[in-house]
Amino acid sequence: MPELTVKTIKGNKYLYIRGNVKVNSKSLPLSVYVGRLETVAQEDVLSKLSVLHTLRLTTYLDYRLEHYSFNALDRTRAADLETLRYFYGLLQEFYPDESERYVDAMYLRYVQGTTAIEGNTISLQEAQELLEHNISPAGKRMEEVYEILNFINLRRYLKGYTGDITERLVRKIHEILMSDLLRNPGDYRNIQVGIERVDYEPPPAILVPEEMRALIGWYRQNKRRLNPFELAVVLHTKFEMIHPFVDGNGRVGRALMNFVLERAGYPTLYLGLEHRSAYLDALAKSDGGDYAPIIETLYTIYREQHGRIAEEVGQTFSDGTNRTREENSRIIRQLAELKKKAQ
Repeated sequence: MPELTVKTIKGNKYLYIRGNVKVNSKSLPLSVYVGRLETVAQEDVLSKLSVLHTLRLTTYLDYRLEHYSFNALDRTRAADLETLRYFYGLLQEFYPDESERYVDAMYLRYVQGTTAIEGNTISLQEAQELLEHNISPAGKRMEEVYEILNFINLRRYLKGYTGDITERLVRKIHEILMSDLLRNPGDYRNIQVGIERVDYEPPPAILVPEEMRALIGWYRQNKRRLNPFELAVVLHTKFEMIHPFVDGNGRVGRALMNFVLERAGYPTLYLGLEHRSAYLDALAKSDGGDYAPIIETLYTIYREQHGRIAEEVGQTFSDGTNRTREENSRIIRQLAELKKKAQ
């Protein structure tokens, strides 16, 4: 929360606005010079308050862009992605009710989309009635209903899960998502499988445990170095190339991707039928280890999905509405008190 402070130098009183910005686990101090206390007007303080808000964002971006590496996204798109995360964080901090509604709406789209890509015919509205009111849509197979309902249990489980990504977690996610759909959910495959529209053969079943251990090892080595968005996408892609289960690999892989994103403070990425072709085409290009196409494709989709909310929150903080107006009033009162004491 910004505060006015006065620094006395050779008998003159100089006014500053001090604040901070939270980034990763740190709180970085910020300071903006306003002017000599006796000559400063309200308009000067409010103008510098806007400068402080801008300084918060630039300091945040500088820290994040230096702290993480980007292998596919250039600095402009990386900064755009981190700006989205910054304003999404402000939405959660200052508008929790709106944030909760937004999270729920995105989760609904994610659940309906991730199952639709695999052939589920339940519509967005039907999925909403099923998830929120337990109303099963008419004319749908029970398997389609279970595919949607299983995400309720997955969401509940992950909310209570405090650990990191492990093989055990991956198998648990599969067990939950494929409950009532497979005979032995959570078990690795013991047969050879293929990947739709990808000219690539996943490793033999006997190598799946070894490949999964290597995947978790890769994740642990890169989770503090690689930007979380790229980390989430590459983890998902590597998982799909292993294809460790008989069925449900797409749903589990996308669940892992969103687990990483949400843990890192980003909104949920959802993929629907409208994204299916571009998504699968980009995934197909990854079998040789080139992850740039899938990262760039999912970045574009992600920006289209969440760019609007970031812009709206950013506009709220720049035009002085709601919380910012309250902040302005408090700062002006503080200015009056400081001027009175200085007389």
